[in-house]
Amino acid sequence: MAFKLLEEGKQVPVGSTWIPFHMLFDVKCDLTRKAHYVAGGHWIQPATQITYSPVVTRESIRITFLVSALNDLEILSADIGNAYLQAPAR
Repeated sequence: MAFKLLEEGKQVPVGSTWIPFHMLFDVKCDLTRKAHYVAGGHWIQPATQITYSPVVTRESIRITFLVSALNDLEILSADIGNAYLQAPAR
C-alpha cells in the first residue's frame, strides 16, 4: 500500500512527516479525465544524500504483463509525471 490514511485524531507514525496535499480533477476537451495528486513537498527538508529515480525497462514491463496474463491477474498502473520533490512549489 502506497498511502495509509489515518483516522481522525490519530498521531503521525514516528519517522513520518505530515505534509499538506490536494487533488485536482480535470475533464479535457476530448472528454478524457485526469486526476493529479499534488503534495506540498516544499514543507520537508531536502534529502542529504544523492537521490536516484530508476527507469523501468521495456523487458521488465513485458515480463510483468506475461506473468499477470499467465496468473489471470489484473494490472493497475499510475504515472507520476514531473515529480520534483525538492523544487519549491509556487
